[in-house]
Amino acid sequence: MILYKYVPFAIGEKILERQSGLFSSPKTFNDPFDTPYYPEEPTNDPASAIFARLRTIGKNSVWAENTGILSLTRTPTNGLMWAHYADSHQGMVIGFDAGSAGFTDEASNLIPAQFGSVIYVSRRDTGPFISKTKTPLGVGITHHFPADHYEKLQRVFLHKPLIWSYEEEVRVLKSLEGIDEDCAQTPSGTFTVISTGERRLHLYRLPQGSISEVYFGIRVDLSQAEAMADRLKRTNQDIRLFECVLDLNELSVDAKPYESIAVAAQS
Repeated sequence: MILYKYVPFAIGEKILERQSGLFSSPKTFNDPFDTPYYPEEPTNDPASAIFARLRTIGKNSVWAENTGILSLTRTPTNGLMWAHYADSHQGMVIGFDAGSAGFTDEASNLIPAQFGSVIYVSRRDTGPFISKTKTPLGVGITHHFPADHYEKLQRVFLHKPLIWSYEEEVRVLKSLEGIDEDCAQTPSGTFTVISTGERRLHLYRLPQGSISEVYFGIRVDLSQAEAMADRLKRTNQDIRLFECVLDLNELSVDAKPYESIAVAAQS
């Protein structure tokens, strides 16, 4: 299963050079509705209701602080995604082999890719959970996928407003608990932490062969794309390269195998 990440060119360079996947805190997402939301526990007692609400807020806060989300999608040729997330077609799309990258591993992901399809809704389900759980779930400190808590995890992390449905998003979630140094190894994997202003970015070290495809945008700087293609070829990385083109008849984005500037000039 190949899943895709739309990024500006500079971010894509860092991902390719560091062979890392960027897991972001939901606190930094651009949509204020796109934060962990744990349904309040229903109670008829006013005093108990106050404490139930405080517990809910506490859970949301811990999950937002200690959970990293990698947002991916199913296609590399979505015109809206190129415009919104890849610097108006000047960036790139990176294709990850989800299995090779460890994104499908139930032992190291809170939500693996095969369970991470986002559910687009017009309103939240605030009723009680239907599924019965048998194992404990440590809020913010669970590194594996607790299958019996899947309904809960879906409602906390995978429900998103209907207007975002064009993204066809697939998420991979990891616990960031225990990652507080430059290079930390936890049950979730090996991470490097870098700071950019007020943000702390968690770069997950990818196994070799995790990145399988790279797509350059329609408006990409040709000299930058050429330099990146040369670097990838010199390091003998088995990554397929593509360049995006306009399909004027279909008013859509298409892709073809990448040609060097010299080859393109001759054709």
